[in-house]
Amino acid sequence: MKTRRLSNSVIFARFQSQPADFLGLMDIFRLLSFTEGTSMTLLEAMSLGIPTVATRVGGTPEIVADDETGILTESDNLGEFTGALKLLLSQLAKRKQRAQKAKQRFRDRFSVAKMVKQYQRLYEAGTGY
Repeated sequence: MKTRRLSNSVIFARFQSQPADFLGLMDIFRLLSFTEGTSMTLLEAMSLGIPTVATRVGGTPEIVADDETGILTESDNLGEFTGALKLLLSQLAKRKQRAQKAKQRFRDRFSVAKMVKQYQRLYEAGTGY
């Protein structure tokens, strides 16, 4: 079996109280999951304008606009996931475009101000105001 030296390419960072420092090092955010709720790390990456390759599970399709802010793949298809990564890596202009759209989508749908307004609407609808 061939041994790979990943120390120059991979950071095993453990818990970070300031994840933006590490997320900012990424060209592409990867989220390979079989199940997922609403991923806060995915939202953090999008807030920094990092395009995503993620599996189409749980709340992820509500966050990532497929082929707009990133690419969604099936959760049990490693080849499709790897192909999506290679595609984004090879297309710098499209990756930058997706990065801008990811940041804008975060602002439009998931910023604190937007979330407060949406919660307010829910409460108001439930109380009859």
